[in-house]
Amino acid sequence: MGKTVVANTPVMKQFLEVKSKYKDALVLFRMGDFYETFLEDAIITSKILGIVLTKRANGKAADVDLAGFPYHALDTYLSKLVKAGHRVAICEQVEDPKLAKGIVKRDVIEVVTPGTLTSDQTLNNKSNRYIGSIHSQKDHAGFAFLDSSTGEFHLGECKITQLKNSILKFFPQEIILANGVVYSTSDWYLEFQPFITHIDEWIYDHDTAYRELIGHFGVKSLKGFGCDEMSSGICAAGALMNHIKSNLGSSLDHVSKLSPVIQDGFMGLDGFTIKNLEVFQSLSSQGTHGTLVDCIDSTHTAGGGRLLRRWLFHPLTDLRKLNSRLNMVEAFTEHLRVLKSIQNSLSHTSDIQRVLGKINQGKASPRDVVALAATLSKIPQWQTTLVAVKNRHLTKLSKSFTNTNHIVEKVSESLNETPPAQLSQGNVICTGIDSELDEIRTLLATGKAWIDSFQNSMRKELDIPKLKVGFNKVFGYFIEITKVHQEKVPESFIRKQTLVNSERYITEELKEYEEKVLNAEEKILAIETRIFSEVCQFILSSITDIQTNAIAMNQLDLIAGFAALALKNNYVKPALSNKPLLDIKRGRHPVVEQLLPATEKFIPNDLSMNSQTNQIHLLTGPNMAGKSTYLRQVGLITLMAQIGSFVPAKRAKIGIVDRLFTRVGASDNLAGGESTFLVEMNEAANILNNATDRSLILLDEIGRGTATFDGLSLAWAITEYLHNSEGLAARTLFATHYHELTDLETTLDRLENHHVEVKEFGDTIVFLRSVAKGPGDKSYGIHVAKMAGLPNTVIHRASEILNHHIEQSAKGGTSAPPETSNQLTFFQEQELKLRKRLNEIDVNSMTPLEALRSLDELKKEHGL
Repeated sequence: MGKTVVANTPVMKQFLEVKSKYKDALVLFRMGDFYETFLEDAIITSKILGIVLTKRANGKAADVDLAGFPYHALDTYLSKLVKAGHRVAICEQVEDPKLAKGIVKRDVIEVVTPGTLTSDQTLNNKSNRYIGSIHSQKDHAGFAFLDSSTGEFHLGECKITQLKNSILKFFPQEIILANGVVYSTSDWYLEFQPFITHIDEWIYDHDTAYRELIGHFGVKSLKGFGCDEMSSGICAAGALMNHIKSNLGSSLDHVSKLSPVIQDGFMGLDGFTIKNLEVFQSLSSQGTHGTLVDCIDSTHTAGGGRLLRRWLFHPLTDLRKLNSRLNMVEAFTEHLRVLKSIQNSLSHTSDIQRVLGKINQGKASPRDVVALAATLSKIPQWQTTLVAVKNRHLTKLSKSFTNTNHIVEKVSESLNETPPAQLSQGNVICTGIDSELDEIRTLLATGKAWIDSFQNSMRKELDIPKLKVGFNKVFGYFIEITKVHQEKVPESFIRKQTLVNSERYITEELKEYEEKVLNAEEKILAIETRIFSEVCQFILSSITDIQTNAIAMNQLDLIAGFAALALKNNYVKPALSNKPLLDIKRGRHPVVEQLLPATEKFIPNDLSMNSQTNQIHLLTGPNMAGKSTYLRQVGLITLMAQIGSFVPAKRAKIGIVDRLFTRVGASDNLAGGESTFLVEMNEAANILNNATDRSLILLDEIGRGTATFDGLSLAWAITEYLHNSEGLAARTLFATHYHELTDLETTLDRLENHHVEVKEFGDTIVFLRSVAKGPGDKSYGIHVAKMAGLPNTVIHRASEILNHHIEQSAKGGTSAPPETSNQLTFFQEQELKLRKRLNEIDVNSMTPLEALRSLDELKKEHGL
């Protein structure tokens, strides 16, 4: 904390006691209507928030640094402090200052970190905000992730080598570890750079963690959650639960379920694939624009958006479950009026899961609770609408909701339909709920009449027609009399305030009324707070049913969104099977198609492959022709099909893929000490070591990060391995610039050559963007370089060298390329013409005037 500070005031002594318990956090110290920070905390806070740093008197000791802000700005400033990498301890006044004997009692009620930040201003509605926990044991690890804003809680186990991929699917803002655990060189830390918090090692003890979990869920064992044997996962989950409860200061009652992360039944997606396919983040902008999730998200609720992201991280491999999703989507596409009705209704709902989280943490406003009830009130109509379609798939969806009408009735009868934003503003509770509340409200309602009557009586009694009775928050009620009438003021009047032209007074009668009114307002707030709390507790008593409805609503929204997307973009229902095939007719890239200008149409392409006859498609063609787009297109269509979405194609038959691998593009990992080529080889090794006969592999330019012959040799060997390895036979699309690989078609019977078509017009080319059978005839690299704007001298020189190599290759030999001419103008078309004209001129037979005219003509011809 820096230099020792002598506490010469009670407040400073109290602050230092709190700070000693939270040395690693910034302490926000509540003082009346402000949160104050002191000493080094104040210096840090003022810099981050851009607020004034001042000094505060500390008795006889030296002044201390001080920085503060109004209590109502907490959410805004809190998020800035946390995003700057600080833990923040919120120290509140825990007793009524009016009842305090001496200094007001204060205590830390919450410690906020990146993983527990839950204010509306900081949360992305359609993304979860997880805090994670890791417990490593030898070659495997347990992990747990909890979103305290929604109550979603997951745990699982994996090999240490798979930990990064497990973390990727939750993208936590913060991870807790046992004291002493080294993390700075871990691949997952280098990849995500989460906020790290260390806690005592004993909290990760298995028995301690187990007791924490069964105590929270009120069960005798974790068998009912299907995770009783996940010892490492239990250690991580129990420690996480303990940590969050200790820091949030709430019970986490809305965390009512523990979901084990099971790998079976889901497509394997590693970090390379998610990144290369630009599912969540664009490789070019690092943002969400131009990503798959951005283009296919047609949800109308925050929960539906979060569910879409979860499904994209966990595509299904279960044919029955996938067909169930697809059939529901199809039913909506066939009943457009129902689809529009459902989506319109969903667009006027609240985020049930996050409202429950706020209620549990005591942070819900009256409007939050009313919005929750309004959302639940829509469920019966949704059920009726779905059943009326008479489609068994939508009927099944309607039955996933449960009855929560008692919640709707309780809120409707207790809270006003349009309550204020804050409970403290009053008029939250309905009339007729509490007789004492009604009585006090009546008293206040007649208050204006009493004031008018009192004012009139004073005017008559004192003969002051312009005497005024008023009120302000600082001085309370007062009688204002201009200085012209000061001689008429009775001795019983007590002066309260002097103004330029008048004086303000109070009388015993007015003072008694003021106390009655102020006490009434305090009583109203106390009664409304009590009733509101009772309503919130009533809601929490049915938390499981409400969460069931939240899950069903999210699914309804996402399925309806898939249907709307399919109708809007002309997608088709894929025919899924367990056969190792891919048969796509006129497939389109779902993202590129949407980003093209209105004047340009996407060129669709076909794909027909299976593991028995044409397992490997070798794709050649020039750069920029669309090879990478084609590969990503196939990957994204497969991914969309296996989350239950229709796909951009005229027809699609897709054999279920157990793992989707991609090796696309070039990048390095400088933080991990890995070059571009090493990253490429790591990705290739991951594919070769983990692919199965049900996998889909998308390879783009293997071996280009090293010397030409090394790269060619590696690409050749990898292709043979994929073809010849017993039991592998993974469907593979391999785009390459090594045209020598096309010769493999003669020796590998399940390899088929394809190319991206190009039309050549003289020395220019047009990319047709269509894929055809057979090998490409050449790479057109120099043409592409010319299109990119390389200088003409470079283009001409490259053409000369290329022609030389072609001639030497035809002769069966090799030699160094011809030396470049000293006169670079020789290679420029304009200068070649000039040279020819000069050779045609006979200077010896020309007069001086003719020579000058010829020179002038040459200058005009060449724009000189």
